[in-house]
Amino acid sequence: MIADERLVHVGITVSDMDRALTFLSKLGFVIHSRFAPFDPNAVEGITRLQGAVVRELAYVERDGFQFELLEYVQPERSKIERRVCDTGYFHFALQVDDISAVQAQLDADAPPYTVRRGPASGQRATYIYGPDGLTVELIEKRKDDHAHHDRR
Repeated sequence: MIADERLVHVGITVSDMDRALTFLSKLGFVIHSRFAPFDPNAVEGITRLQGAVVRELAYVERDGFQFELLEYVQPERSKIERRVCDTGYFHFALQVDDISAVQAQLDADAPPYTVRRGPASGQRATYIYGPDGLTVELIEKRKDDHAHHDRR
């Protein structure tokens, strides 16, 4: 490994930039930058996808982690329904203080599951689904984890 290597961002293709940014901002992500239109030569050169055109590119950040959002207009995009068990499916997790409050803010109503066994025993967790199948796992730590952490 080269000493300067580090994770820079994770790229996500979206169908509607404004809708994706609204969803992520409700989860505490901050918009760093937006570019429109994006250089088609750069898109085709980087992706090696003939005729690729990105209408807009945006970077959002939370907790020092960046997502790069891309809204392609060419070539024609396919809509694939994927399930969480399908190969290559992607989700990210956020630790929250109150799952119910976050769900209310996002109009999501899936009941949280309380983990009964293992190292996460006592935690509550649930998946919420945003635009374009963007999946976020909300994790609410055990109340005693917060108390223990606060005593340090």
